[in-house]
Amino acid sequence: MRDPFVVSSISWREVPLEVAIDNVVSIEELLKAKIQLSDYGDIAGVAFIYVIEQEEDFYQDGFSYRPKLKEIHTQIRLSYHEVQKSTPQEVLHMMAAKYIETMQQWLPKKKIANFDWKRFVKDVQDVFEQQGWLAAVEA
Repeated sequence: MRDPFVVSSISWREVPLEVAIDNVVSIEELLKAKIQLSDYGDIAGVAFIYVIEQEEDFYQDGFSYRPKLKEIHTQIRLSYHEVQKSTPQEVLHMMAAKYIETMQQWLPKKKIANFDWKRFVKDVQDVFEQQGWLAAVEA
């Protein structure tokens, strides 16, 4: 992985660039600036891909951990129709909430050795809340 945090999107052509690019870059830059992965244990990278596609069944949600590389990879769908009827700022809030929800749902199942996932999720949530990107998400 090129950086400790990689955030990207696979987006239908009608998805505004402010969502498909600007929001993704904002999330990635904030995580790189405020979160140090080495503080949470033995993880080298977290890649998060938002899927915003009209075709509901083309891309499936996925969450994987690659122990040899010490990387977490996610591919999580956002509702195309919700994105289309929302402002880019509202979608940024959806994206932040989806990031937290995904980590809360999947990290406990992966049981990654030497990784304090609870503290990681809490700190990411705090950073997003400081930006005003989400209300508290219950753990």
